[in-house]
Amino acid sequence: MSSQDFPINPKSLSLGELYGEFDLSTNEWTDGVLSSVMRHTCADEKPDEKWLVFDGPVDTLWIESMNSVMDDNKVLTLINGERVSMPEQVNKLVLDLEGLLLRGYPK
Repeated sequence: MSSQDFPINPKSLSLGELYGEFDLSTNEWTDGVLSSVMRHTCADEKPDEKWLVFDGPVDTLWIESMNSVMDDNKVLTLINGERVSMPEQVNKLVLDLEGLLLRGYPK
């Protein structure tokens, strides 16, 4: 079995660019990098493992937002109400733990 990785540097993006955003003036939804990558990888039914790699410093703003949009059942719930479930082959989220270690975690 092969694997694919999808690196994302969340610190280089605004929350809207990362998760997606709804424009109130036009009533249009714009996908963010994570929502687009998640939708693409979760729709791919090949048995290859898919790794979503959050490559960059861990920041409380985006990581706490991730906690809000990703539930324990591995479902990404977007602001537009869409729910993207992670199938078995897309069950890998990798964080840059070096950033956490530099901040004194785990305590």
